Amino acid sequence: MKNGKRVRRDESPSDMSSRGLAGQAPISSFSCPSFSWPLLSSLFSVYTKGVLKVAKRQKNVYFAIYIKTEGCETHIETVLECARITQFVEVLVFGAGAIGSFFGALLSQRHDVTLIGRAEHISAIKSRGLRVRGKTAIIAKPHAAIRVPRTASPDFVFVTTKSYDTANAILALRPFADRAIFVTLQNGLGNAETIAKTARRVVAGTTTHGVTFVGPGEIRHAGIGETVLGAWSGVDESDLVRLRDLLADVGIVASVTSDIRTELWSKLVVNTSINPIAALAELPNGRIVRDKHLLAVVEMVCREATEVAKAEGARVDQEELRHRTLLVAKRTAANRASMLQDLDRHHRTEIDAITGSIVRAAKRHRIPVPLNAALYALVRARETEFRPTSAVNVRDQSL
Repeated sequence: MKNGKRVRRDESPSDMSSRGLAGQAPISSFSCPSFSWPLLSSLFSVYTKGVLKVAKRQKNVYFAIYIKTEGCETHIETVLECARITQFVEVLVFGAGAIGSFFGALLSQRHDVTLIGRAEHISAIKSRGLRVRGKTAIIAKPHAAIRVPRTASPDFVFVTTKSYDTANAILALRPFADRAIFVTLQNGLGNAETIAKTARRVVAGTTTHGVTFVGPGEIRHAGIGETVLGAWSGVDESDLVRLRDLLADVGIVASVTSDIRTELWSKLVVNTSINPIAALAELPNGRIVRDKHLLAVVEMVCREATEVAKAEGARVDQEELRHRTLLVAKRTAANRASMLQDLDRHHRTEIDAITGSIVRAAKRHRIPVPLNAALYALVRARETEFRPTSAVNVRDQSL
């Protein structure tokens, strides 16, 4: 490694030079406390540079192995990057906010991607491209529109709207209900159920990548996270593996679970423990676990939420979820939680789908959750300071 730049695998340490992504995309990430160039060379002594003929686009795509260290949160965090060959597919991302834009940007490096979002953001993408900076640094050129194109025929539809917009979003996506695989990566509970009322094949997923919406046409990848996928309805293992490999091909490492409901509850506990506290304290994620007083609040909120998750049948462990919450906050230390971003922009938050889900379930099981109830009331009070607006203008996205 030299100067924290990406380097080609066939270069020696003495002649490493700065290189951009140039269309390359990461395939996986791992911690590497002691980097050894000879070790890496032996591990990847296989054929690592070649040319792939992409028939549909009729052009050459070059691929190689890269190491990314620039912008890593700690000196022991290393991100291994290389490319994999997958079938070219059409992808529609409905809800081009922070996460939707991030997934869409990376997928567009290999596939035909259309982002659907707000007019100002879409206009910027059309004119200047979609800039991703931070842990990932690219300028992507996906298709972008404020309405679903009449000619669209996606293989995958990623639903990344706010949870309160899911029902309206699915109305615009109804033409693809029988053909496409729908993928929800949204916060809160109930999104997969809502989508499955219309769509035949649904994958539920979670992701802990930290992404900040900087402004029209620009996002910041503030923290590397994990993505987990599970079958919700109408999909089998081969569909999940295909989706996992599709994401891996562009650098989004994903795993498949047979218990997606537990994973959704686990993500909900993590969100509940970070989002409202970060939003009310107006601090990035890392600060709330470095402050001993806020850390104590995070841990108590996590404990309450975990008890509710257990009562709902999720197979979760209190200590494991506490550790996971702190790990997510540290890995996304520079990220401003989505709830904080919403309050910053005077948008409606997802407090009802996140903390509200915990409070309502706790009431059903008669479990006291005073801290979660207090956070829920406080964030709702902040929302009354402005007129709530959705993060995605669904009215502009119908056929």
